[in-house]
Amino acid sequence: MKLFFKSLIFNILFFLWTAIAVTTGLPALLGHRRHVHDAARRWGKGTNFLLKHIVDIDVEFRGREYLRGGPHLIASKHQSIWETAMIETLVPDCTIVLKRELTWIPFFGQLLLASEMICINRKSGMKVIDQIVEGAREQMAKGRSVWIFPEGTRRNPGAAPQYKYGIYALYHNLNLPVIPVALNSGYFWGRRHFIKKPGKIVLEVLPPIAPGLKARAFLKQLEQVIETASDHLAPCPDVSRPVEAVVKNENDQKD
Repeated sequence: MKLFFKSLIFNILFFLWTAIAVTTGLPALLGHRRHVHDAARRWGKGTNFLLKHIVDIDVEFRGREYLRGGPHLIASKHQSIWETAMIETLVPDCTIVLKRELTWIPFFGQLLLASEMICINRKSGMKVIDQIVEGAREQMAKGRSVWIFPEGTRRNPGAAPQYKYGIYALYHNLNLPVIPVALNSGYFWGRRHFIKKPGKIVLEVLPPIAPGLKARAFLKQLEQVIETASDHLAPCPDVSRPVEAVVKNENDQKD
C-alpha cells in the first residue's frame, strides 16, 4: 500500500513537472530551438530528483566518455519513458528519431517540430528509410548527434528483441560508428506500469561499433551487445559472458 501511494504521488508530480517543462519551452516557437533543449534538460534532471526522493529510485550513468566530442550516432535500448527524459542531459542539442504521431500532441508536438527532431511516418513503407537517413544527414551536418531506438518502441525487460533495419541504414549510409546504449529502466518504471519499484536505474553507454559491417553482421552485433549489457544490468542478472567479450569477438570476426 505504501508503494502504491508513493507511486501515485510520483505520477502526479511527474505529469505536473512535465507540463511545467513544456511551458518553459514554448518560447522556442518564436525563437531558437535551444529553449526546447534547455527545458528538456530541466525535465530530465527534475525527473531524476522526483524518482530519488519520492519512489526511492537512484540513477547511475556509465560510459559517458564515449559521448565526448561528436556528433554521434547513438542506438539505445528502450524500456521506459525515463530514457526519453534523459537524452538531453546526456547529449545536449540531440535530435531524436521518433514517430510523427507525437507531433500531434498539443504544444508538446509543436515543440518537437521546433526542436528539429526527425519525425517519421511509419506507414510510408520503405520510404521511411529515406526519411531517417536524409533527416539524420541534415541534422548531423549541423553538428548534432542523432539518437535512435532501433526497436522502434518501448519493450518490456525480457521481451524478444526486434531490431529494425533503420539503424543499419543510418550506419551504412552515413558511414559512422554506432554507439550502443544499454539500460534497465523497465524493471523499475515499466511500460504502462503505474507502480514504480525502488532500486537503481542504470544507463550504460558502450564502446562504438566501427563502420564497415554488412547488414546481418551489424544487426547481430548491435543486438548482442545491447541485449547482453542490458541483461547484466537486470536486478538479478543471468548472463554467460561480459559485454567486452561480445564486442571483441565481433570485431575480430570483421578483421
